[in-house]
Formats: sequence, structure tokens, C-alpha cells
Amino acid sequence: MTGGSDPKTVVEALAEHEEAMSALYNAFAQRYPEVGDLWKTLCAEEYTHGKLLRSLPERVDAAALQAFVSARAIDLDEVRAETKRLVNLAQLTAAAGLPLQEAFRTAVHLEDSLIESQLFVVTAEDAPEVAEVLGTLKAQTERHQKHLSESLSKFSAR
Repeated sequence: MTGGSDPKTVVEALAEHEEAMSALYNAFAQRYPEVGDLWKTLCAEEYTHGKLLRSLPERVDAAALQAFVSARAIDLDEVRAETKRLVNLAQLTAAAGLPLQEAFRTAVHLEDSLIESQLFVVTAEDAPEVAEVLGTLKAQTERHQKHLSESLSKFSAR
């Protein structure tokens, strides 16, 4: 974590990142109506991820929130930079688009990155409420990655 940032600030940045993913998937839904239902589902779930993360400071005490953040060595500057990149990509997609296969590749990469970061893996230090949220996020992220990979394969075969 950069500079001993406040855990609430870090959680807020993570929520904003999920919302930026939601905005990107919404832009994909608008740009590619032939697979709009998939993108709309992902968009809604990513938005919910942001809400789940934002609920953590209300659900756990300061020590539990600090434990969640400390156990993961989250780089706040990196999260914010990636969020900004996603916002820009969503705007670019809305304005100019990119090939559908590239949209799927981008989304698969995003979901893979979240899985590989181990951000949503429950640790022994996590409070039960944190573990519940992380379990939901991990399961949905893995499901997103699977559906997107299958869709990429399907559309690449055309």
C-alpha cells in the first residue's frame, strides 16, 4: 500500500475501479448489441462489486478494514492509474470502438489480472464479513473470466 493510505481511501479506490470496469462493459454493451446481454450482465455485476466493497467500512470495524488492506499490499497509486485507464478506454470505446474480439481480449485480461492479483482471496486475518464479500467477488470474477474466455473463443472461430 502506498504511503500508509487510510484503509477507507483504499477501499473507495477499489470500488471506483470496479465501477470503471462496469462503465467499460456498459460501453461494450452499447457498441456491440449482438452480445449486449452478456456485457450488460457483467456491467451490473461489476457495479455491484463496487457497492460490496463500499459496504465494508460500514460492516467491519477499523481494525478489520486495516487487516484487509494490509494483508494485500495494495498500491493505491496503481489502482487509481488503472481506474483512469479504464475510464479512458470506456470513453474511447463509446467514441470510436475497437473490434469485438479486442473487447473480449481486454475484458479477459482485466478479469485475469484481478484473479492473478489474489485481491479477493480470503486470508486468516480477514473478518467474516470481509471473507463473505471477498468470496462473492472471487466467485463472480472467476465466472466472468470463464464466460468471457468462452465468448472470445466463439467469436475468434468465426
